[in-house]
Amino acid sequence: MSMLIAWIVLAILAVGVAVTIVYLIRKPMRALLSANSYIAPAQDFYVRAFALTASLVAFATIAGISIPCPDQRKSMATMEYVWWVMDGWEPLFWSIALFLMGYVLLLTILFAVLGRYRD
Repeated sequence: MSMLIAWIVLAILAVGVAVTIVYLIRKPMRALLSANSYIAPAQDFYVRAFALTASLVAFATIAGISIPCPDQRKSMATMEYVWWVMDGWEPLFWSIALFLMGYVLLLTILFAVLGRYRD
C-alpha cells in the first residue's frame, strides 16, 4: 500500500512539473506563433500538441519506473520511499528536457522555412 501511495505522489509531481512547464511556455509560444503564422488554428494546434505531448512524456517516464519487490519493501524505511520518489525525477526531467529541445528545434526549422516563403 505504501508503494502505491509513493507512486501516486510521483505521478502527481510529474504531472505538476508538466503543467508548470506548459503554463510558463504557453503565453510566449502563442505570441511567437501569432507573429509567424497567418493561420489562426495553427496556434491552437501547436499549443495543444505541446501540452499533450509534455503530459504524455511525464506519464511515460513514471510508467517506466520499477517498483521494488515485496521483500525489498518490507525492509524499506520511510526515507527510502522518499528517495525512491526522488529517483523518479531524474528520468522525468531528462525526458521533458529532450522533448523541449526537439520541439524548439522543430519550430525553429519550421519558422525558418516559412519565413523564406513569406518574405
